[in-house]
Amino acid sequence: MPRNSVFDIYAHEYDLITNAKAREGYHAKEVAALIDRFKPTSVLDAGCAAGLTTYLFARSGVPAVGLDRAPKMIKFARNKYAGSSLPLSFRRGDFLKLPRSLDAKFDLIVCLANAISGLDNFRDLKTAFRNFLRVLQPGGTLVVQALNYEAIKEGDLFPIKATENDGIVYLRYARRRGRTQEINVVRLDMNQTPFKFEPFCHEFDNFTHAEVVSAAEKTGFVGIRNFGDLYLKKRFSRKGRDLVLTAQKKR
Repeated sequence: MPRNSVFDIYAHEYDLITNAKAREGYHAKEVAALIDRFKPTSVLDAGCAAGLTTYLFARSGVPAVGLDRAPKMIKFARNKYAGSSLPLSFRRGDFLKLPRSLDAKFDLIVCLANAISGLDNFRDLKTAFRNFLRVLQPGGTLVVQALNYEAIKEGDLFPIKATENDGIVYLRYARRRGRTQEINVVRLDMNQTPFKFEPFCHEFDNFTHAEVVSAAEKTGFVGIRNFGDLYLKKRFSRKGRDLVLTAQKKR
């Protein structure tokens, strides 16, 4: 994660930045669709951030573990759900170094919201998929939601979201430069005089649809399917914004 990442420095404001309150309703329906489809009894939320997806699985009665490499984000998620009687927990971890204690612990892994783009290259992508395979139970399922950056026009600026809470405004927008995606965040604190203005730019390389499928195939996943949404109803389109890949571990 970049040293000046807004999501690290302001982990405690992550839900405000990403408009989690507004997202919870429709994301709960996406989680419900995954539960209905795969009937999981244990879930690893890989790249959990502040833990919304982990929470939604647990709220539905599915024991869930949220994993993220950012220590401040994990601390925030733990504090947020401290005292909860739900079957959820959070731990720090890297896709490239998943703890051996997680081996064969889950029958569903979800890696959503383009969290997979935090990997640096195709070799690391294969390593992550190999680790996901290791912590899945036989017959378990991996669901990856990735940005289909090839559908985004080169150089275009496109808005993501503007949110405001108690005088703090966040503006998010993105731009594609070749394989590189820029996510720009402007934090404006209007409670200070003069207003405090902080710009952040996060860059990461995206993986093509072919690379994601190839990584799954090369690491031993079977039954690979591609969709355009988390309801797993829309067919993947090269012009669509999202790639949702599902793949199984052999029984």
